Amino acid sequence: MGVAAGLLLAGALPESWQALLGYRRVAVIEGLQGWRLLTAQSLHLGRPHLLLNLAGWALLCMLLMPAVSTRTLSIVLAGSVTGTAAGLLLTPEVAWYVGFSGALHGVLGGGAVVLLRSRRGLAMGLLLGLASKLAWDVVSGGEGGGLPAGARVVVEAHLWGSAGGLLAGVLHQLFTRRPRCV
Repeated sequence: MGVAAGLLLAGALPESWQALLGYRRVAVIEGLQGWRLLTAQSLHLGRPHLLLNLAGWALLCMLLMPAVSTRTLSIVLAGSVTGTAAGLLLTPEVAWYVGFSGALHGVLGGGAVVLLRSRRGLAMGLLLGLASKLAWDVVSGGEGGGLPAGARVVVEAHLWGSAGGLLAGVLHQLFTRRPRCV
């Protein structure tokens, strides 16, 4: 609920404020405006883009929340957002970015990793779906992603967000104790 509210709030900001929050590589590197690596992930290219990301978040919550705690989902989300931010910084060809899709891809992957313990079939299906989607992104070059004319999907954000979410999910599983039978 809090994530959706944050995305809606960011979408309601005046365009002049959004211009100060979107990822612009030059502003981050030369202007030392590092906050843009995080705030850009709450902004969108318009209402349809925002609604698409909100629908993705709602779907992920419905799939994951019965078996994944809010705390665990928050950890995976943090890893996904961090992965996306790091990827933007490490990918010089990405000059600008807004959107939550990198984080969504990471939550899908990290959530699936967490589900491997309790719902293996669903988890494997989600991981296969994520791998297929990422392969399609790479092959298509980000074209045809339902964005406004002239905009392309920033495939790098999907890849880096997925990496961050998967890493967070794996680390969570490694450092979380399994319940023991007595």
